[in-house]
Amino acid sequence: MKRDTIIIVDDMEINRVILRGVFEKDYKLLEAENGDQALLLAEQHHSEIAAMLLDLVMPVKDGYQVMTEIGNKNLLAEFPVIVITAEDSAENEVQAFDLGASDIIMKPFEPHVVKRRVQNIIELNLHKLNQEELIEEQAAKLRESNAVMVDALSSIIEYRSVETGQHVKRIRMFTQILLEDVARSYPEFGLTEQNISIIVSASSMHDIGKIAIPDSILNKPGRLTPEEFEIMKTHAVKGCELLAGLDRMSDREYLQYAYNICRYHHERWDGKGYPDGLKGESIPVYAQVVGIADCYDALTTDRVYKKALSPEVAFNMILNGECGSFSPKLLECFKNVRVTFANLSKEYADNNLQKSDDLKSDSFLKPKINDSLDTVQLGQMKYFTLLRYMDSTVMEVDLNTNLYHVVYLSSKDFEPLKTGSQFTEAIHNFTENAVHPEDQAMMLEFLDADMAEFFEAGYMKKAKKCRIYDRIRKIYRWCEVTVMRIDTGYPHQRKAVLIWKELDQEISEAKENAPSGYDDNVLQGLLGGIQQCLNDQGFTILHINEGFADLLGYTEQEIKEKFNNQFVNLIYPADRQEFLRQVKEQLKSGNSVEVEYRVTAKDGRVLWVLDKSRLVTGDEGKEHFVCVLIDITQTKKAQEELRLMLERHKMIVEGEVNE
Repeated sequence: MKRDTIIIVDDMEINRVILRGVFEKDYKLLEAENGDQALLLAEQHHSEIAAMLLDLVMPVKDGYQVMTEIGNKNLLAEFPVIVITAEDSAENEVQAFDLGASDIIMKPFEPHVVKRRVQNIIELNLHKLNQEELIEEQAAKLRESNAVMVDALSSIIEYRSVETGQHVKRIRMFTQILLEDVARSYPEFGLTEQNISIIVSASSMHDIGKIAIPDSILNKPGRLTPEEFEIMKTHAVKGCELLAGLDRMSDREYLQYAYNICRYHHERWDGKGYPDGLKGESIPVYAQVVGIADCYDALTTDRVYKKALSPEVAFNMILNGECGSFSPKLLECFKNVRVTFANLSKEYADNNLQKSDDLKSDSFLKPKINDSLDTVQLGQMKYFTLLRYMDSTVMEVDLNTNLYHVVYLSSKDFEPLKTGSQFTEAIHNFTENAVHPEDQAMMLEFLDADMAEFFEAGYMKKAKKCRIYDRIRKIYRWCEVTVMRIDTGYPHQRKAVLIWKELDQEISEAKENAPSGYDDNVLQGLLGGIQQCLNDQGFTILHINEGFADLLGYTEQEIKEKFNNQFVNLIYPADRQEFLRQVKEQLKSGNSVEVEYRVTAKDGRVLWVLDKSRLVTGDEGKEHFVCVLIDITQTKKAQEELRLMLERHKMIVEGEVNE
């Protein structure tokens, strides 16, 4: 855009008129009478401004404040600020130049001299901007040349390895998508648009070392022998040797990242990767990202030694460690990009060669590690700390996609949970190999057939006990399996956490022998109408006592016929939403709920009740409330009468004072 506009900033109209007469024939003019107006115009028209003529002494914001804010917004790099002032002290001049002024012109001034000085400064600034654009164009051409070289080198591998096809292109795309999600979720890695671009380009070089691998191994249709696999593993180091020979490349940062990706993309989080056996955070995050992208593409494409797997199977295999372990942070991001990865796999399949790669390379800065914890990381740290404390096997599942992730394994007895290509298969494999034969039918019904009902009914939790085989002691041990719904706020989503908690034998038997319904621990100290209801969408009533029937006047049969056994329908309509909100909020911090609301009795009376509830899990495995309703109508009336009395008293006192 053409820079042909001058902003004149002065609180004296006569000064603006004089400057307008000097420049109006050659430039478009904008005028401001204070600092705020100047800043507003600068932000709106910064791409059109050739220069700003700025007075120092003004109302609202003075010239020094204007230059400070313009500098903070990086606008001084776009246009020069020329100070025109009557303040001729050396201190003022030093301060103005320190804040970024290009020149200082003293009042009163000679119009012709002002015009020439301003024009000279404008021309110098335009020349500087043009030089920067020229340098950027040259840099872009250089990056394009590097990209051509990278593609040429990558093509060498594609021609030698018969199965790769558009492998390199897909790796770049997968890398970019995953890096962008990592940047959003974990800002401490310092990933920006620029360094993501350069990493994406450098990812093309990840397998360049395969040029040194014999064809008999690279394209072997069957499984590699241990000796052949050791030779294949050398491609990471061989690639680094090739890249080290390119040290005369002008883009040394690109070369360094390409080197690290080539060497470390086969390293694994637990230290069981190669070539150096790096572990955890010692593996560069961008190399781990390329490693995930490489695994996913290898699984979802045809190779000489195998057929392509579905994206769903590939995701489950990577999440559950069948391709080696990856950073837990990266796996969380990997879940977020599941759909995008699957779509790219289809769109850029090997039989879709007409597709082109529009990913661009750019220079980048080294990632900066921020010592502070962002919200996502802190939440994840709390999550995994809790898993360690529970020492229970935990699985996350999304029934809409059949995607599952065993996020914590308390013992190797639960490893069969990680063997399925999808959730239902994993549950069947685990049940067949680890669950006591007498418990298998019950467990399959609980974790497979009944899961749809669990979500449709709006349940939040259910639990069952079964016996799991201890492979070390050669005995069966009792275990409680709990399914907890992940409440995302979207009813159509079906996500849950499954928890396997190993039980002590005596504790397990004690629970089995406990009576159903109410027990002394739940009801101790509670008096009033008692009802038992499910923790579902409508709080389905399971049982009421005589006190409850006396309170509202309804029998169990009448409640079933009139209110469809839904306790929420008994609540006064205006109080229902607040009741539901408070129950949900209080359950976040414990299993007890205490809330006040109104109910409508059979005779039409509106009663205030105090509801004290405890959330428990019954023998049938379903979560329900045991509730005691206490009539507090008289208390509420007394409180209201007291409030009105105090208000009347206040009005009387205020009236006497006013008199």
